[in-house]
Amino acid sequence: MPQPDRRISPGGWVLVTGANGYIASHVVDILLDQGYNVRGTVRNEKLWLNRYFETKYGKGGFQTFILPDLEDQSAFDKAVNGVSGVVHIATDVSFSTDVHAVVAKVVAGTVNVLQSAAKEPSVKSVVLTSSSSAALIPVPNQEGVVVDQNTWNDAAVKAAYSGAAPAEQLPFLSYAASKTEGEHAFWDWVKTNNPSFAVNSVLPNMAMGPIPSPEMYGSTMGFIRELLEGKTDKNIDMFPPQWYIDVRDIARVHVAALLDPTVQSERLFAFAGPFNWNDIIRILKKLRPGNTNIPAAPENEGRDLSDVWKASKRAEELIRSFFGVKGWISLEESLEAGIVDLK
Repeated sequence: MPQPDRRISPGGWVLVTGANGYIASHVVDILLDQGYNVRGTVRNEKLWLNRYFETKYGKGGFQTFILPDLEDQSAFDKAVNGVSGVVHIATDVSFSTDVHAVVAKVVAGTVNVLQSAAKEPSVKSVVLTSSSSAALIPVPNQEGVVVDQNTWNDAAVKAAYSGAAPAEQLPFLSYAASKTEGEHAFWDWVKTNNPSFAVNSVLPNMAMGPIPSPEMYGSTMGFIRELLEGKTDKNIDMFPPQWYIDVRDIARVHVAALLDPTVQSERLFAFAGPFNWNDIIRILKKLRPGNTNIPAAPENEGRDLSDVWKASKRAEELIRSFFGVKGWISLEESLEAGIVDLK
């Protein structure tokens, strides 16, 4: 298959923020595999991360940059020095109930990345990792919700700031508000400043799939892995029925958005297909039939009926054309890859 045109030639440097994270580590992996060099920001030294990529790709292609504070503009200026592309994934995942602090940090980090990129003549493309929660938080069995380029979760922002949200909902509302306001800030900055580089955002839904290293918890896949131990407190209650996406596909969408010159000023929805916890538990029991710790599926949980098919089709077509893959990885294949090391 012929190589598609690229904004950045192999051998160029790409900055990936939050490089030790679940999604970011897969983005780094694909970029290195495609022949790019990667500078990955981390809050503090992660020797295991360097070892992981050096073992796989050799020395010299991956380097870490210590960036402890997303609100430090001068640090971002140094981090982007000489890079041709930026993938901004680092965010606040503390699920703190201090909404003002969380939103302020995420917005500042987003604007800082853009301002630093604008100072660096070599930058040709910037991609922001947003979230499905910047578009919506699904309500099971709610009909008539259609997601498109203009769908924003401003309701979550209002609810997070209202002071009236139930205590158990506030941590996720705080996160959703930060992702919504962070992406708003991204596009507002672009509209005001009209940068010379390409800009795109990626909105992934619930990430599943392989965890690159034992040192990495694996974010949402870590919650699913806990079901094999019978734990349900942090997963079934926190996440309503929604859509899944394999983390490898999320990474492919990011890399294609960064490099494909046909993608410009788009919100790319990385939604592979709807699921609920009955689906997850059924598949886990199929994959691990001898595991008696897997809990029973919840009753009457419903499904996410949001119509995201048209919006997500664009992202799926993009990874097909750029990477030559058949399409989204299936839910079962994603779960199997995410628990391959567990009994």
